[in-house]
Amino acid sequence: MGCFLKRPRYWRYALTDLGGLAFAAAWGMRGLAVLHWPLWICSALLASITLPLAWGFLTRDLGLGRPEFVIDRVLAARTRRARVILLLAAGTGLSILHRPDLMLLVAGLVIGASYLPLGRAMGEPVHIGTGLAILFVTVLSLALPQPWHMLIAGLGTATACWLGAALRLMRSLPNPVGHETTPKTGRAEFSDTQALS
Repeated sequence: MGCFLKRPRYWRYALTDLGGLAFAAAWGMRGLAVLHWPLWICSALLASITLPLAWGFLTRDLGLGRPEFVIDRVLAARTRRARVILLLAAGTGLSILHRPDLMLLVAGLVIGASYLPLGRAMGEPVHIGTGLAILFVTVLSLALPQPWHMLIAGLGTATACWLGAALRLMRSLPNPVGHETTPKTGRAEFSDTQALS
């Protein structure tokens, strides 16, 4: 645990990654609720997936000092602001229209679409793939009746996020010492400096 305190400036990156996992767990819980399983079973199942991924991100971001840096900060900031505004507007509008049942669908479309510019802003193709997967699952669930709609939308979105997180972790693993090149190290140092500016 002590290694996590050596790079306090990277905590914001770690918290962003952990927030994404919390979002996935929330969607997973909504999907599992359809099955009417006991709460402890659902919680244990989600924890068995979420906790190893969370430890991986903490180790990568804080232990190894290899978080995913934002290349286009303006695009990333605009995307995050637009996502919050659209979700709040959708929640308010659907509440006025007395259609809270559509919130899951709208949230899936907004969040899935927001992954596309975020992937571009971070130069991370996995984000783009995750966004497309969420959009596909959300649209697919439209053709299904309840409770299948909730099951597929919830677990499908959560699975897309979990797979995306696992792929991002695998892509960011350090190379073997013998294959580490000087240009890559230099690029990492440049990214580190850019992130602190």
